[in-house]
Amino acid sequence: MKIENLELREIRTRLPSAFSGGTYRLNERAALLCRITATGGVTGIACVGNETVYGPGLKALVREAFREFLVGSDPTGIETHWQRMLGFDKAYIDRPALMGAIAAVDAALWDLKGHITGLPVWKLLGGNQPRVPVIGIGGYYETSAEESGIREEIRRYRQAGLGGIKFKVGARSIEEDVERLRIARDEAGPGFIIVADSNMAWTVPDAIRFAEAILRYDPEWLEEPVRPRELARGLREVRWKTGIRTAAGQSEPSVFDAYQLIASEAADVVNVTYNRGGGISGWMKLASAASFSGVRMGQVGEPHISMHLMAAISNHTCVECYPDPARDPFWANLYTDRPEPADGCITAPDRPGFGLTFDEDAIERYAVEPWA
Repeated sequence: MKIENLELREIRTRLPSAFSGGTYRLNERAALLCRITATGGVTGIACVGNETVYGPGLKALVREAFREFLVGSDPTGIETHWQRMLGFDKAYIDRPALMGAIAAVDAALWDLKGHITGLPVWKLLGGNQPRVPVIGIGGYYETSAEESGIREEIRRYRQAGLGGIKFKVGARSIEEDVERLRIARDEAGPGFIIVADSNMAWTVPDAIRFAEAILRYDPEWLEEPVRPRELARGLREVRWKTGIRTAAGQSEPSVFDAYQLIASEAADVVNVTYNRGGGISGWMKLASAASFSGVRMGQVGEPHISMHLMAAISNHTCVECYPDPARDPFWANLYTDRPEPADGCITAPDRPGFGLTFDEDAIERYAVEPWA
């Protein structure tokens, strides 16, 4: 069996309203569809990314350089293909674009391998257990700045079968955000996961002050509490001085950079994203390294991929989704048979590959370019 074709397509949409976290505000969502076809018409397709736009350099890597050596090769040799794509990591290359290009192709290869073998991706990757915890990403300032919005969102997440919330902080004063988190815990009660996520909003002293103030509200972890230029050192200082569990990794440009968070004992959770870090293959390598250090793995958003990653390993955290269709219309509309949360967990499909069926009409609705 050989790879016969590789195609890419960007989808994009403007969100109906803005969503603000600790250090950002967004109102667009974009992703890449990568489709790889092998002998006999067997196809792997993946929707990759949680960005706002994709540049021509990334697309050219996939459509030209990667396609040139992939067409005619064995589709099941994913490690060989990953290493060859990584060989483009040379001086002065746009590394974020390279890692995004690798991720798109790598994800489609894993789906293709699933269809070739008849196995779901989570079993191909390790097959730990299909049922894993799931939480919603929320706490945005547009909807949950004040008490009534916070309480309503927590109730809505519970009714949706979610086991927790990743709650945005960092844009208001420390005192105000501590109070918002207090309200969230008061409404949620014990046993409901609450993650505080500042998106790199604070100096180290301010992060320590916030961490000490919220410990009584039993956060699962504090995510990206310090500014980028102080990340590893600052994160370690917050962790050691307060005893709070810390997380970071999603803003790192590759799994290799994220590994330094493990080596420096800076994080209890490494939430490097496969789409920025260098693909599912890279994410799994980092998960293995993390397991030797007692570090757990996260993955921001993209539950269609994340549920397979979390189900594959023993040092997982939670699948994360955007429950509000306005925040993630792709998860809401791209698939005709997605699994739904229940009792705080989600169960990865047992069907081949990622186990999801695309709604072709939805793809056409969001596409900004043809397959190429």
